[in-house]
Amino acid sequence: MRVDQQATKIALPYEPLPKQIEFHGSNAKYRVFGGGFGNGKTSAGCYEAWVISMEYPGTVGVIARKTRPELKSTTQDVFFNGGGGDPTRDWTGCPQEVIQSFNKTEGKLTFVNGSVIFFIPLDEPQKLTNLNLGWYLIDQAEEVPEDMHLMLNGRLRRRNSPRKGMLLFNPNGHDWLYKRCVRDKLPDYELIHAKTSDNPFLTSDYIAQFDNYPAAWRQRFFDGSFDVFTGQIWPEFDPAVHIIRPFAIPPWFEIIECIDHGRRNPTAVLWLAFDDRGNCFVVDEHYEAGKLVGHHASKIQKKRHQWGEPNYTVIDASAAAEDPNTGRSVVDEYWDYGIYTIPSDRHIIARVNRVAEWLRLDPEHEHPLSGETADEPEDITEDWGFPHIYFFQNCHNLIEHLPQYQWKPKPPNQEADAKEEPLGKDDHDVDALGYGLMTRPSPALKPEQSHRAMDARSQKYFDMLQKKREKQHHKRRGHSRLGSMA
Repeated sequence: MRVDQQATKIALPYEPLPKQIEFHGSNAKYRVFGGGFGNGKTSAGCYEAWVISMEYPGTVGVIARKTRPELKSTTQDVFFNGGGGDPTRDWTGCPQEVIQSFNKTEGKLTFVNGSVIFFIPLDEPQKLTNLNLGWYLIDQAEEVPEDMHLMLNGRLRRRNSPRKGMLLFNPNGHDWLYKRCVRDKLPDYELIHAKTSDNPFLTSDYIAQFDNYPAAWRQRFFDGSFDVFTGQIWPEFDPAVHIIRPFAIPPWFEIIECIDHGRRNPTAVLWLAFDDRGNCFVVDEHYEAGKLVGHHASKIQKKRHQWGEPNYTVIDASAAAEDPNTGRSVVDEYWDYGIYTIPSDRHIIARVNRVAEWLRLDPEHEHPLSGETADEPEDITEDWGFPHIYFFQNCHNLIEHLPQYQWKPKPPNQEADAKEEPLGKDDHDVDALGYGLMTRPSPALKPEQSHRAMDARSQKYFDMLQKKREKQHHKRRGHSRLGSMA
């Protein structure tokens, strides 16, 4: 490497691994490098940051992580002191010959060729406001919100610079990195995915420790899987098992509708079909935000032409709350369009548990299409069998949100047994699924034990709805009093 202004040759021992070479050779606007622990992503990112600073004299870049302590103890330390691997191969740190000064207070590194790197924590976004950047690097990008990525993109306007971003990460479920790089495969992004095993220079005892880790943990941090992550509520969900191709629903299947209404937030509606052998099929969905009840009602009515009139429709119990000025509720609005509803169960954790019961594998349960039971595996330490619930491929939103539904993180100073609650994000269709399944018995019950799914409270609502339908033939529609009885 030649540094022009000093005419100094720098000899580095760095010999990149195949995945690191792939990262360095990428011409993508945004290079995204991640996967399992110990795959060399931080060393590669720091080396690339140094190379850009040398090849573009006078450029300005940012190396960032979520918080200042994390930034100083990890990424900044690796940049200056190396990655700690084999010193004959790994990045050993920024050569002192090219450093003009480093202001620790400002986190400002100046090179002899005029290039500058700022080390900035992303929990202090005001420090990015006036920067005119040529490039940036975010380490552990899964920890930061997408807004910070977009903010840095908006700062890439410096001339004589690559004007590119680098994102280093460990997978954290179906987050914004997954959506951009895997689901949507946006053209400006290139994903370099490396497992822990892609680094042949890791010590044998480091690799061996993963053998005793839980399977889900190993999938995430060793194999770099996007499908498992800390705090995941339903690790039971397996796309290879639970997602099936649509088929014609027989007329004797019981159909129920499930509504989670939103105004600014999405309104989610699901159609669930139940056979007589203890299986549930989520056959269709409606998912749309920013629309009035009339719009959603028209969509529901069109779906009913396809699936038939439902046996009943369950809605979020909070939709029965009356407006203090008009005395009307969302339930009343759906009623006006001929969509009669019963209220959902209000117990969130119970709904979470009920969905898990339907998702779990049952070794005694027959597959609904083949009629066969699963063969017992050699290793029976993991669950096996077939589940009681399946999702048609056309339910795209629900299929996306199920595996990323997660528990709300607890503050570090909160006791371990503090109350658990789901994170309220992308949860409208999963809530609707819970509403529907809570009106059914546990799938552990035999079908002949559960031919009548409705409890006394729901039956009371059915009776009341029937009386109201009869009155509609004799008088004008009035508003429902469901809110006062929920």
